Amino acid sequence: MKWILFILPIFLLANPTLDEVLNYPRTYYRDFWLTKFLKQSKTQQAEDIYNEITHKKKYHLKLLANRYAPYKEIYNCKYVTKNNWIDVDSECITQNGFRLSDLRRMGNEEIKSLLDYIPESKTKTEIEIIFNKNYDKSFKNLNIFYDIFLKYTPDIEIPEIYINNLVKDRRFKYLLNLVVRSNKMNIKKSLLNIDYKMVKDNDKFSLALNAITLHRYNLAIKILKSIKYKKNRDNFWLYLLTNKKVYANQLLNNTRLDFYTLYIYEKFNKKYKIDKIKTFNTNNPKYNIDNPLDVINFYKDKAKTKDYFKFAKILDSNKTLPLKTLVLDKAYKYTKNYYIMPNYDLSDLNISQKALFYALARQESRFIPAQISRSYAIGLMQMMPFLIRSFHPKEDIEQFFTTKVNVKYAKKHLKWLMKKLNNPLFVSYAYNGGIGFTKRRVLNYFKFKGQYEPFLSMELVPYSESREYGKKVLTNYVIYQTLLGEKTTIHKIMKGN
Repeated sequence: MKWILFILPIFLLANPTLDEVLNYPRTYYRDFWLTKFLKQSKTQQAEDIYNEITHKKKYHLKLLANRYAPYKEIYNCKYVTKNNWIDVDSECITQNGFRLSDLRRMGNEEIKSLLDYIPESKTKTEIEIIFNKNYDKSFKNLNIFYDIFLKYTPDIEIPEIYINNLVKDRRFKYLLNLVVRSNKMNIKKSLLNIDYKMVKDNDKFSLALNAITLHRYNLAIKILKSIKYKKNRDNFWLYLLTNKKVYANQLLNNTRLDFYTLYIYEKFNKKYKIDKIKTFNTNNPKYNIDNPLDVINFYKDKAKTKDYFKFAKILDSNKTLPLKTLVLDKAYKYTKNYYIMPNYDLSDLNISQKALFYALARQESRFIPAQISRSYAIGLMQMMPFLIRSFHPKEDIEQFFTTKVNVKYAKKHLKWLMKKLNNPLFVSYAYNGGIGFTKRRVLNYFKFKGQYEPFLSMELVPYSESREYGKKVLTNYVIYQTLLGEKTTIHKIMKGN
């Protein structure tokens, strides 16, 4: 594929050396390259590279363990599971814990052997509680309770005398989000007994959502009303639950578009405004959005600036339009609606596909080709390395920082998802969380018809990132399809046709 060389920016014509990478700013881009060198290294050098990685993950330690024998024991000791506990020192289990969810896949005799092997410790106490189903013991110790209920989550009723004590712990919000979006009916019913006035405002929506799933609508209304500074989501659900326009008006008075405001704008036939940005064709802008190091410098300068309008003037170029939208968004305190459409080769896509491409790109990278995520998703469409390899096993992953290459394969992936799922909302879930997640955890439970549907199903998507991602991409999609001359609405899509 010699043609790639003609479109690559200079910084991508040759891969950097390890010494060059070590001089990069400590960012995910630096870690991306160090991870690549770690895969290629052996023994002592692998350890040195591992120590240089800023944002270390389990994945990195596993790579090191596979390349440098002394770390295999360290890895197994740190991550004890049902498959390796017999091979590690018992102190590994008492110090680092045991993956409690694995107990569901272990037989009684195996669990007994595990308990005999572990000395007295918090971990042993937790396993004993689960094995003997003596959960009353956990209610008196919040650390043990949250370990068990967040990692194993037994479906039992929590006594009313203990329930309000749970709210005082910072881990309560994680338990709440986990249980509300599960089928653990006994715990869900227990949550109805919580004094919602004790709950932080940020957690009240999930508590109200739990009440809605159990058809306790009046309780849900009381909880939502008690939120001092209501978000669009809170007002939207108060409107659905009460049908009072006072809550719809809160959304209609908000000029910033999101899923909730756009839906209400449509319902009351109110026109929304898309803001335009003027740029000049500067030949040599300060930042090259195709260069990850330039983009890193942009974010550093943005963080330091005190005058965003002045900073935006530096970006008066078609080449840095995506950067300018970010800065103006901040300058106007996120009250504007910028929906730019950079010029990509989308000639093989129909209008619906183009709209979804732009919707995804806006959410994934804000149209900045040199973006890299903490999970090493790459480029304009934030393509994951495993996905890149499935399309082109021999393609150098770093080529996907190049817009033309990224767009080419992202279109291929998008067409495949649209063919499989045939709904922009489901495609967005799959693009973010994977098609397996979407089929198992979303499609099997999603309803278009029924009380408060499909909005209730959207709020119950279990993975928080995918849940919010779907709302944002769907909003983008409706707006971009309208801008491309083929009007659609959230109302139409929500019918599931």
